[in-house]
Amino acid sequence: MTEGSARSRVGLCSSCAHARVIRSAKGSEFWLCERGKSDARFNKYPRLPVLACLGFNPSPTLTDR
Repeated sequence: MTEGSARSRVGLCSSCAHARVIRSAKGSEFWLCERGKSDARFNKYPRLPVLACLGFNPSPTLTDR
């Protein structure tokens, strides 16, 4: 999946420092919000695409490109 297609399908999570992709053994893909583990304001597995999020923090590895 290209970065552009992930961005349109997933939204802000595709470039957030707090997001992590979880892949099941059957090939399903889920986006985990690490903030959701400790802060009830955030869903652990948000409904996609995420278009606005108070906890969004750009991933340093993506912004350095």
